[in-house]
Amino acid sequence: MESDDLILKAKDVTVNYRVRMSFIPALRGANLGLKKGGISAVIGESGSGKSTLLSSIVGSLPQSADIRGLVELNGMIIMQNGDYDKRFLSRRWEYISYIPQNSMNVLNPVKTVKSHFIETGEVYGLSKQEISERITQIFDQIGLDQKVLSYYPHQLSGGMKQRVVIALAIFLRPSVTIADEPTSALDMVTQKKILDLLQEINRKYGISMIVATHDIAVASYVADYFFVFYRGKIVEQGSREDVLSHPLHPYTIYLMGSVVSVNGRNKFEHIRDRIKRPSRMEQPKGCVFSDRCPYSREVCFRDEPKLVDVSSVHKVACFNIDEVRKDVYN
Repeated sequence: MESDDLILKAKDVTVNYRVRMSFIPALRGANLGLKKGGISAVIGESGSGKSTLLSSIVGSLPQSADIRGLVELNGMIIMQNGDYDKRFLSRRWEYISYIPQNSMNVLNPVKTVKSHFIETGEVYGLSKQEISERITQIFDQIGLDQKVLSYYPHQLSGGMKQRVVIALAIFLRPSVTIADEPTSALDMVTQKKILDLLQEINRKYGISMIVATHDIAVASYVADYFFVFYRGKIVEQGSREDVLSHPLHPYTIYLMGSVVSVNGRNKFEHIRDRIKRPSRMEQPKGCVFSDRCPYSREVCFRDEPKLVDVSSVHKVACFNIDEVRKDVYN
């Protein structure tokens, strides 16, 4: 991605959590760019560093976190080595909205849906007329009935709660929306509706988005660019077409091998079945995937691979790209 096309940049972001007298690494030198008007997916299993990255962008990490690196939004540096811009912090949800994991539980159970919008608007200095007009506009555009405004959270289905949370996320008209596992705990039909809604908001409002998910099928449905995380590192990134059709990191291939195919066949299954179970030992010194990878050799346990270009829109962090390519695609 060209730097001039990026609305959001995270540069060399590293996060360690303080636990008693030691530090636990959660994110290791992550570099992420979000294209203006685009939807990028951050993909990885639980514990891969996805949520830590998103929290570092919006400034919601716990006090136990030690953060290094830089985050830039629309040319404004909003975070540098753990110091957040005061202007950003005071009005952050006008810049970036955040849909947290298990977001259906963020609604106050003793307040109506309308109260959530009114309070948000008042905090950010909107007039009663502006609040009313925005509610009407957003509800009409994302297909929410006005009668929902009088409901309490317990009166809403899971899918309806998620739609309300998404409506709240775009209420202040941010330039970027971040969604952490937005389809978790939803059935397949509702998942599709929520992903369709995110795409519709992206098109109608021009809001750039980051969607974090453990499910590569969700990413393939909603996003145009992928960042694959494992143990706090980006191991592969690229356009949807490149990563889906030609994954080259063994971990990405493992994720692809777990996707159920319509015809029952998956060309990556034979590689997936050779991937070892996660080790309970400490994180490897070299490549973060070396203790599980069927292609590991001495250098993998000693040195950490850098992301290298395999095409103009595709990067992979692996010492064994040629071997993987021959094994998987020949």
